[in-house]
Amino acid sequence: MITSKENQWVSAAVKLKEKKGRVEQGKFLIEGKKLIYDAKKHCVKFDKIFVTQENFENFKDFSCEIFIVTEQVIKYLSDTKTNQGAVAVAYLPLQKEYDGTKALLLDRIQDPRNIGAIIRTACASGYKNVFLIDCADVFSPKAIRCGMSGQFMLNFIETTALDFSAKYGDCFIVCADMLGENIFNAQCPENHILVFGNEGQGVSEDLAKLAKLTVSIPMENNLESLNVAVSGGIIMYQLSRTQWR
Repeated sequence: MITSKENQWVSAAVKLKEKKGRVEQGKFLIEGKKLIYDAKKHCVKFDKIFVTQENFENFKDFSCEIFIVTEQVIKYLSDTKTNQGAVAVAYLPLQKEYDGTKALLLDRIQDPRNIGAIIRTACASGYKNVFLIDCADVFSPKAIRCGMSGQFMLNFIETTALDFSAKYGDCFIVCADMLGENIFNAQCPENHILVFGNEGQGVSEDLAKLAKLTVSIPMENNLESLNVAVSGGIIMYQLSRTQWR
């Protein structure tokens, strides 16, 4: 049993709470039985799992190192106030080439909770790829919790506005903007790239210029906008509506 927070494996795992540690080690943290099991189901590769004694039986069949730790150590590893007695260290997935199917482009979205919620809805509405430009880390503990396993199912492509424009500027790009066409009247091909912008500034000018379609959500009571994760869900489902007809 590991009893010290100074243990080398524990010390390395704690660094994964920060992006610098995730980048340096090529790993990230997954906390809680459900998320860890979901990751296994989607073939996420594990390095090791830390569990309390009472939770060991739930993970003994995993094909990676399992370390039993004290409650004090699991609290140290946990990113939540109430831990679930299990924290896994998993390898970051390899970035794959864009396959041309419908995708998202997230432009400078900074709140990991928004990132996670968008990712979760993207999975539910059939998106497979997510381009990222200067966003909060999708593999941060908070984003992982809010994504509810979405990170295990999508392909994430880090890019810049310049590179994206050069490689994918000819694709059917849809931008979300409050001055756009009513989303409920818009016509869009199944394979498109849907762009959501920064919480305060919206989509950057360079990306907005690439749009073949700009859409908005009609609102009453003089409201100007919705939270990006909420509006993202409405727009993603509306553009995916033909799948269920």
